[in-house]
Amino acid sequence: PVEMEVVSSANGCMLERPLHGVFAKSKDRAIHLHGDNYQLIPYETILSGLSDSLDSYGVDLKGASIQFDVADTLSRMRLRVMFGDESEFGSHTMQYNTDDKLQFGIELVSSYDASIVFKLQTMFLRLICDNGMKSTESFNSSIRRHTTNFQIEKAFEKLKGLNTSFNKLRDQFEVYQSVKLTRDDVNKLFKSFSKGSEGKEYLLNSVFEKQKIITLWDAYNALTNYSSHNKRAIQTGKRNAKVKEFDIRDSSMDNIRSDDKRTAEVQNFIESNTFLFFVHQGVSNQLRSN
Repeated sequence: PVEMEVVSSANGCMLERPLHGVFAKSKDRAIHLHGDNYQLIPYETILSGLSDSLDSYGVDLKGASIQFDVADTLSRMRLRVMFGDESEFGSHTMQYNTDDKLQFGIELVSSYDASIVFKLQTMFLRLICDNGMKSTESFNSSIRRHTTNFQIEKAFEKLKGLNTSFNKLRDQFEVYQSVKLTRDDVNKLFKSFSKGSEGKEYLLNSVFEKQKIITLWDAYNALTNYSSHNKRAIQTGKRNAKVKEFDIRDSSMDNIRSDDKRTAEVQNFIESNTFLFFVHQGVSNQLRSN
């Protein structure tokens, strides 16, 4: 449990304006200091609100799996609920590759230190991938800052539209699979996403699944692999070498923060003109086939 108290001094000196401190006294830890507009929403309140809302909207949790993670500092939390095959939402088999199945779910993140804003969003796990590549979407996401006017009940109203969100995700990914790419196209996408970071570009190429027929779906899954796994590519050897070498290591950033930051990075990129250029080709392909 955490508490919020007014902090009027620091190191024996009075503050010009009192701050509001979030404390985990059972751990003897001060988590963060906030201004007047901050509203403390305990993780217990969020989890209870989610549970009540799922019941209220009749969301079937039969066979669902639940994963709950909290940072060691208590500053951040993440909850994932992945729906079972026997539920209303179940899983989806991709049209262009029937070996590729997606499991749908919802993800909720929040923090006490403002490093992550409250988010409730739909997501999927790609079951064909041993590492469980995942992606979230922006169709039905609820994003709120912990200000005094934040009403958590309003955020959970987004659960009413789960079917719509999952259908849009499914249709979006089918479009990605319908777009054939050349290796040069993939390089262009990775270079644009990396924004000059050779290490990031190397990381994307290292997880790219080589196929006889390359599609936008394959490039997209390299991006979601990057966002799902907290790895960095560090250059080794001489910096001016013609062929640069990299070593893939764990990032020092904690997993919850890394996942949130990288997921947003991928989401912004798939809404960029560079990525949408290829998406529009897929939409055209589907219109012609119909």
